[in-house]
This record gives sequence, C-alpha cells and structure tokens, in this order.
Amino acid sequence: MIQSPEEVRQAISKCFALVTSECRLILASELHYQAMLYHHLRQTGGIPFNQLGMNVKTTIPGVQNPFLLQKSLTRNTNYQNADIEIIPDITVFTREIDHDWRRRNFANTLKETLYSLEVKASERHRGRLRQKEIETDIRKLVAQRAETERIYNRRIGVGMFIVDVAPDPGERMKEVTLKYLIESARQQDVGFWYFNQETQIEVLAKATQITGL
Repeated sequence: MIQSPEEVRQAISKCFALVTSECRLILASELHYQAMLYHHLRQTGGIPFNQLGMNVKTTIPGVQNPFLLQKSLTRNTNYQNADIEIIPDITVFTREIDHDWRRRNFANTLKETLYSLEVKASERHRGRLRQKEIETDIRKLVAQRAETERIYNRRIGVGMFIVDVAPDPGERMKEVTLKYLIESARQQDVGFWYFNQETQIEVLAKATQITGL
C-alpha cells in the first residue's frame, strides 16, 4: 500500500533506470511510453494496481487558480464555469478511492489523489519537444496541487516525466530549454525525470542529480 507522495516519488525513482534502458530501445508514441512507465510503476515500483490510474478525468470544483481559470476561457461559452476537468497522464490514489476512479466518481478523484505525473515524449517528424508545452504541463500540475491544498488542506506530489530518445539529436530538446525546465521544476518543487539516448536526469526536492548512461 502506498500512503504518501514521498513513497510515490521513491517508486518512480526505483524504476527510472529500467524504464530508461527499455525506452531507449523502442521508438514509439507518447502513449506507448506512458504504458511502459505504468507497467514498471506496478512491477518494479511496487504501486498496487488498485491505486494506479492512467488518463483519469479529474474534476476540480470551484476553481480559483488563475491559470486554470484562464484555460477555461478557451472553451465553448456553454462550458465555461468554475468546475475544471483535468486529465493527468498517471495518477496515484489513496486507498480510500476504493478502486473506483470512473468519471462519475468525480467527487473523489481529486480528493483522493496522492500524486499526479505528466508524461511527454519526442515523437514529431523533424520536430522536438518545446519549452512552452512542458511549461504548460508544469503550471497545470502546480495549479492542481494548489487547488487540492486549498480545498482539502492536503499537499499532493506532482512530477514531469520526459522521454526524449529520438536517435537524431536535432529532434531532441535543446540543451538550453532542458536547463531552463530543470530550474523551473526545481523552483516550483515539481519532480522532474528526463532521459535521452545518453543522459538521464532526476530532480528531487530542489536537488539535481545527473547521470550519463
């Protein structure tokens, strides 16, 4: 049983090397890498299957966070309200979710979240991951954490997991962009896992660890 955000962070770190080694051998879609990470969080990280969700639609009621409110304004006017639905790539829940994270159980999906993780992968033809799209995910994670703390007086864990294994360095994230995002995540206390074909980086609790493999 997983009971805290720190235990989730440890589970991600525990399977990081194995996920890295396997993803480097496969050129696939973001969703495929997400599924590989999900598999190892269960098998290597030890997160129980009844606490681990993927692409769970999560409702934040009465949103006050400026970033999320601004995002709601981009929707059709018929759907602009203070209730915002987000879909984290991977969510770890408390046991109180009772293995039910259907959309109709929206009253509990946010309340029982322990950790939200966003996954990004380089898969565009002649393109690369860009700073803005990662920044947007980081801001969304920080907003979810803030709203959970405001509503339930409980701080959840949040993190970014980036798979950047394109064989062509020209299709990988620029070094200056990566450095900027590492510092941004560190300053906002967002977990950050990144790897390409040569390097893996893990940012934990405002301390950076870089390993070349």
